[in-house]
Amino acid sequence: MTAIGEPHRRRLVRRSTLLLALAQALVQVAFPVLLVVGSVEIATMTGHDAATGYLNAVYFLSAAGGAALLGRAMDRVGRRPGLLASYGLLGLAGLGGAASVATGSWLGLLACALPFGAGSGGANLARVAVADMYAPEERGRAVGVLLAAGTIGAVGSPFLVAALQRVELGAGNAVLPWGLVLGGALGASVCVLAVRPDPRDLAVLGQEDAAPARPRVELLRVPAVRVAILAAAVAQMAMIALMGATPVALHHRDVSGAAISSVIGVHIAGMFALSPLVGALLDRFGRRAGLAAGGICSLVGALLASTQAGALVVGAGLFAVGLGWCATFLAATAVISDATTPAERAGALGVNDLIVSLSSAGAAVAGGLVFEHAGYRMLGLATAALVVVILRSAGRVRAVPVQASEG
Repeated sequence: MTAIGEPHRRRLVRRSTLLLALAQALVQVAFPVLLVVGSVEIATMTGHDAATGYLNAVYFLSAAGGAALLGRAMDRVGRRPGLLASYGLLGLAGLGGAASVATGSWLGLLACALPFGAGSGGANLARVAVADMYAPEERGRAVGVLLAAGTIGAVGSPFLVAALQRVELGAGNAVLPWGLVLGGALGASVCVLAVRPDPRDLAVLGQEDAAPARPRVELLRVPAVRVAILAAAVAQMAMIALMGATPVALHHRDVSGAAISSVIGVHIAGMFALSPLVGALLDRFGRRAGLAAGGICSLVGALLASTQAGALVVGAGLFAVGLGWCATFLAATAVISDATTPAERAGALGVNDLIVSLSSAGAAVAGGLVFEHAGYRMLGLATAALVVVILRSAGRVRAVPVQASEG
């Protein structure tokens, strides 16, 4: 590729960041549809609350495979083709979900979680494209801005779902929300098609970045990378165990659909809304502080949710869990990005997402079973106990090797 002058490169970086942020906002419309509509529908179709856990487990198993495969593909052919493939899978899931709900097929809905998960796993690697374009001292804030952009779609989606569910169709009122998944995927694809050149070609390079990409096994030997993956996996498990069961738990307590959507919207706001601030604090105070703060927020949130003291308190608890996830997710992403070169970054974060998604699948099944047999309160307490692992692991993060921290 022809060398790009630094002033022109910075202009391209700003434009690409804006387009990727808009794509993230559009694609984040998708997941709440599976959570708010899919979870309740599959529990209703089967008559078993544990089915919610199975739906989420299939989603996360597929997300694991999608993250690993699409991450490796992004290292080989670029960030844009991988993201476009991810959005195509999400669009397919939107069509399949609508058809499954319309025909009352719980097996179809379960199968629809496969492309949904794979597409989401790849779409989440948009942060790799942003991390490529920024130096380590700016990376936390830049990835935080990307996550914040997702707030628009992710927080707004549950309310759009609630509005669409009030539209009566002959097939029922749970069909129309799946159109949000297809529309978000199409809009995100248009944005990424406009990103030129590929973000990998705008990467900030250091003196070690010309070296061949290290094998995944060698990357996993870096202590900071291992700790980051562990913390990210535990934070995700805690969030999924609670988030997956909450809509059904509130539904059982005759909480309105609008109130349930509000609780999920508040939770998603915790995940994304403050991410630029969280990212800036990570750049200032370090990755270890971010992991510790994330663990504390998640712990407090799980304990609040376990009180079952109404939608308002449960919503506050889920907001804290979401904020804890945000801090842990950004800190783990920063640690891994700092420790890798552009040639291996997508694959490394794909491995992280693979492990995180596999852990989440286990948490989804276990959370569903605990919820059905022991109740929501016990699920919250068990989640709080799990989060203690984050706090123990945060203290083990040390500075990354010199080669990794060079921009």
